[in-house]
Amino acid sequence: MVIKSIIKGFIILNFVLCQQTLAETINLTAELFPPQTNQDGSGQQFDVVRAIFEPYGYSIKVHVFPYRRVIHLLENESMDIAVGVAKTENAQLLFSEQFHDSDNLVAIFPKNGNVNWQGDSSLQGKRLLFIAGLSEGFVKDLYTSSKLDLSSSEISEVNTRVQALNKLLLKRDDFLIDCECGLFLNDVLPYRSQFIVKKIGLIKIYAAFSRTEKGRKLKKIWQRDFPKFIKTEAARNIYKKWGLMREYRNIQHTIKSDSSSLPNF
Repeated sequence: MVIKSIIKGFIILNFVLCQQTLAETINLTAELFPPQTNQDGSGQQFDVVRAIFEPYGYSIKVHVFPYRRVIHLLENESMDIAVGVAKTENAQLLFSEQFHDSDNLVAIFPKNGNVNWQGDSSLQGKRLLFIAGLSEGFVKDLYTSSKLDLSSSEISEVNTRVQALNKLLLKRDDFLIDCECGLFLNDVLPYRSQFIVKKIGLIKIYAAFSRTEKGRKLKKIWQRDFPKFIKTEAARNIYKKWGLMREYRNIQHTIKSDSSSLPNF
């Protein structure tokens, strides 16, 4: 009886310890976007999440997927946090109030496409390409930036930027709408000389959280700590480590010019 009680107690203790360990693990997800997010779990955005949550005893487990799957897993509560997310009206997610990065929103089209670029209005009534899962957020950001109504445009999505650029070269679509940093990805570099890039707006990039008790707790920590952290030397060093000082200057400039977006604490 004593031995059975000891074994039972040991099993219960291990169960409790396992539950505590699970409670301290954050399942973090993002699309592959080097050097912000790398396949091996390294990267600037992942380092920022670690800097926010590891001081509270959390361990971070990183999962990298295509953007559309990132959103799907967060909606289904398989993940706790996603970074690099375009803010939408998706009621299944909890979005941070403070954006964690920002970038130029650009229109990309072939040099040999005979496009008579007349500014943002050139996009109206055209065939527009987006990376899968990003069209809603980017169209919203474009409207916010320039009040441009794209209801007359034909919008479609593809899984990768290389697929999008090839479709443009084959004249199956007219423009790719993307963040400017997408042009610096290694698989895109061989194509850059064949395209013209025009700035059309600003994209703000957010963290999103699962709509769970854990997600709400993590969002509360992020809301409290991130606005302070992004102004520190530690944040600057993370961007510098990954060669992203352009992005660091972007986020600092956007915060200063959009101070109304910062929550009051």
